[in-house]
Amino acid sequence: MYDIHKLPIHQAFVAETRVHEDSRGRFEVFWEEPNVCGGEIPFRPSNVCHSYNIATGTLRGIHFQKMPYGQAKVVSCVSGRVWDVMVDLRPDSPSFGGWYGTELLAGSGRTIYVPAGCGHGFVTLEPNSTLAYLIEGDYMPDAGRVLRWDDPTVAIDWPVEGPTMSDKDAVAPKWNECEF
Repeated sequence: MYDIHKLPIHQAFVAETRVHEDSRGRFEVFWEEPNVCGGEIPFRPSNVCHSYNIATGTLRGIHFQKMPYGQAKVVSCVSGRVWDVMVDLRPDSPSFGGWYGTELLAGSGRTIYVPAGCGHGFVTLEPNSTLAYLIEGDYMPDAGRVLRWDDPTVAIDWPVEGPTMSDKDAVAPKWNECEF
């Protein structure tokens, strides 16, 4: 039911599932614990969140929680289209400092797994884009951090110029100023 593709970020993957379609619309399962990676990923979501975004070019991220409070995430686009990015912020990881980006499109059957200790962000490519998150780990406001979205050390290749973002994201610290 799932095709799993390992990513260049250590322990991260994209899951592709079959989307069931008929005259009524579509049905998609974006997380089914025993069937994803044969249950090899010890992911137990404790939170479910949605991010609603009105305009094209809305950027959120790169957000993370300082270890040991990192949160793993399963992310799927439920309306619209986004460019989704993760950055490996785990100093002991073989892919530390690397990033990976992929397009997520509503109804495509494509889901991304972001390991704890990685930063996550996205930019909308269509208006009215919504992401659904399954999150493992409690939200700890004091552990919350942001990495600057356009940091030259990480050099993410964003598909938009001049995105709209929060003040917090606009003034986020650069790589050499971050506390991972």
